[in-house]
This record gives sequence, structure tokens and C-alpha cells, in this order.
Amino acid sequence: FRGVTMMVPDRQIIMTVKLASVGYSQMDLLGKKFNVLYRLCEQQLSKQRHYDFGLRNILSVLRTSGTVKRSEPPDADEEMLFMRTVRDMNLSKLVADDV
Repeated sequence: FRGVTMMVPDRQIIMTVKLASVGYSQMDLLGKKFNVLYRLCEQQLSKQRHYDFGLRNILSVLRTSGTVKRSEPPDADEEMLFMRTVRDMNLSKLVADDV
């Protein structure tokens, strides 16, 4: 067998690029905040089987945030739209002790 080298993807770069691709102009700031939020969630919330803060969930949140952005007026506050989307998509999954 041959050896295989793998590396962990840089989530912040993925988040920033995806935010730019769905139309956010504050992609650097929002990408950094989103990365910090999910890293803290992984570290500080209780360990539950249904918690998913991985790349699949990240891409789902980013895709939904793009849909929300396109449905709002162009002058809407991007940070508020994005954080509301993150809250709406994750709050229902959290157990009472973590809220």
C-alpha cells in the first residue's frame, strides 16, 4: 500500500470564499466571525451526537445565508442577515443546557 497524506481544510478560507460567491461584501469580517463561532461551539458546548459543526453544516449555513441575502434589499445590514441565519439554523439543534 502507498502512504496517503491528508490535511485539515482551512475553514476560514472556505467560509470567506463562499461568502463572496453568494454576494456578501463583508466576507472577510463575517468569515472570521463565523470561524471563531464554530470553533468555540466545538470546544465549549457539550458533546452531543446530533451536533454538527463540520464542513457539511458550514456549507449549508453559507448556502442559506446567500438565499437570505438575495431575498433582502441590497442595502440591508449584511452582518445582521448573516448572524440571523446562523442563529436560525443552529439554535434549534442545541440542548437546553447549552442555550
